[in-house]
Amino acid sequence: MTGIDLLFQLFALLLGFSVAELLAGLARTWRIRAGATRTRTATIRIGWLVPLLALLVLVDQTHFWITAYELRRFFEFDYASLLSILAIVGGYYVISTFVFPDDPEQWPDFDDYYLKTNRTVLAGMIAINFITFAYAGITALGFGMNIGSVPIMRSWMTIIPALLFFPLLVTLWFVKSRRANLVLLIIMNGLLLTGAVGPEII
Repeated sequence: MTGIDLLFQLFALLLGFSVAELLAGLARTWRIRAGATRTRTATIRIGWLVPLLALLVLVDQTHFWITAYELRRFFEFDYASLLSILAIVGGYYVISTFVFPDDPEQWPDFDDYYLKTNRTVLAGMIAINFITFAYAGITALGFGMNIGSVPIMRSWMTIIPALLFFPLLVTLWFVKSRRANLVLLIIMNGLLLTGAVGPEII
């Protein structure tokens, strides 16, 4: 087993924690909505903002994993690489813990919780995506990597969502109304899912 293999095992472990956190939150939300979980609160309004944000973070993590896998041959197994992975993938785990409330009964309306915490999640996503794009660009320019070899740059069905995603992510950080947040979340999830499955369909 090489050092890079060990590096990606750390990747998988930390990213797995983040994915499990999001899936557990989605499962709890579904159980509440379906009435399978009893609560002392009369009603809890789930809405769509929190589940859509969870889906956005989840799909964004899969995009990050694919990009990181393509860049793996440019990684070095050293202390700096380990710290970088801990910061980036660990950051995904930290923001994942903010997506759903720990105690749903304290938030009868999940939309209120979303408006309270969404900027923390989005700021983390902005930072992680900026670092990832910057590293990919530096690698392409400095190490002669063919940028077209990155999965998100292989087809116009993946390039367009990749180019639109970051500006929309920044826009989502600024908007405050529930309706604007809902529209942007739907568009951004649609873009990421189109980029993921579009090339396989066409």
